[in-house]
Amino acid sequence: MKKGSGDWRIWLIDDNFWYTLRSSTVAIIDRVEAGHFLDETLNLFFSAEGLSPLQKGLIHEITSGAIRWKGYFDWVLSRYTKTDTKKHIRYLLWVSLYQVAFMRKAGYHVVKEAVEYAKKTHGQKTAGFVNAILRRFMRDVESGSIARPGVAHPGQAATLHTLSTLYSFPEWLVTRWLKRFGPSETEKLLSALNRPPVFALRIDLKRIRRDEVIRVLEAKGVNVSPGAFLESALHVDKLAPVLDDALFREKLVHIQDEASQLAGISLQPGPGDLVLDACAGLGTKTEQIAEISDRLRLVAMDNSLTRLRLISHPFHPVLADALAPPFKDGAFDAILLDAPCSSFGIIRKHPELKWRRKGEDIRHFGTRQLTMLKALWDRLKTGGHLVYSVCSFEPEETVDVIEGFGKERKFVLENPFPFLFNRDCFVSLPHESNMDGFFIARLRKL
Repeated sequence: MKKGSGDWRIWLIDDNFWYTLRSSTVAIIDRVEAGHFLDETLNLFFSAEGLSPLQKGLIHEITSGAIRWKGYFDWVLSRYTKTDTKKHIRYLLWVSLYQVAFMRKAGYHVVKEAVEYAKKTHGQKTAGFVNAILRRFMRDVESGSIARPGVAHPGQAATLHTLSTLYSFPEWLVTRWLKRFGPSETEKLLSALNRPPVFALRIDLKRIRRDEVIRVLEAKGVNVSPGAFLESALHVDKLAPVLDDALFREKLVHIQDEASQLAGISLQPGPGDLVLDACAGLGTKTEQIAEISDRLRLVAMDNSLTRLRLISHPFHPVLADALAPPFKDGAFDAILLDAPCSSFGIIRKHPELKWRRKGEDIRHFGTRQLTMLKALWDRLKTGGHLVYSVCSFEPEETVDVIEGFGKERKFVLENPFPFLFNRDCFVSLPHESNMDGFFIARLRKL
């Protein structure tokens, strides 16, 4: 493919962008490795730099990919050098190895630009080191003497070390999933979580038809496909044209995964009900509930004033924590608890989480979620509904929370989607659907 055609991932935007690309990606990775979230870091960086949408897209692709596959890249480096590599050079190598392994830009261009960057920032000796590492990796990949990321050698057993290395996940997490799912399903799960995220939209069907949204987006060169279950859900292959369109600016479409949409739909409040979104965040599900229900009284509660200020709809905002909700007992007809969790179901969108979480975090989240559930339950009327949801599929945060709660409170589990499934709770696994990993339970208070 020639320069200037088709896929923006193949070539740099222009011949002068190569230095900005590397300095930007290294700086972003450095901040994420220091404990900041990738999406927040990207937003902060993009707001301060005069970059085109294509340049932003390339930086996003490479930084998220480098963080996603850093476990594999560190394994590669450990085979090639026994000395400690300075962190900024290691990040430069992650970026360059990602380009060589996953992007169709010619390898010799990647090497040339990485070496030139290393020479400008760290001197000739470091540039020679970078050159040697990258060229050896290219030779080994071509000869098949090194395993490619995400591709096990034919006949190779799906062992803990193999899966952890080739799919770039921490060993403790792979161990956990091997015990739960077995080798074959674990490999499918790891592969699914390493794929680039699916971009999903929610359509406000009261204001615009789905076919009209599809027509507008396809005219902008966006590839559109329907969601798995909901008429309101669409999948798109790129977000930039959506964010630049009046559809998004006028809130006719919203960015929301289909699994998350199912959580909002499952509440099903009645006309005039007083409804609490107990962990409202940015108000995505609060707005969704308002869209699909009539004449509701909606309270959006969150423990972050910054997030509450970003909720644009005229809901009643309350700055408080779901662990201690400041309401009278029996005040609400319906409550949505989309609880803070490990977020393992959305690793595709937040690859840094798989490196940041620890095993004890899952137990901590489960304990906190159960405490929130108990605190909110007293604020629910008898006969009312509470929907509990998390973007996780870990037992400690899902079925164990519901089972533990059932030992202390009286409720009935109601199928949140009788028109879709024959089960008490909804669970989506990333390798079984094109959605985020999610858990949803609808409880009716007795």
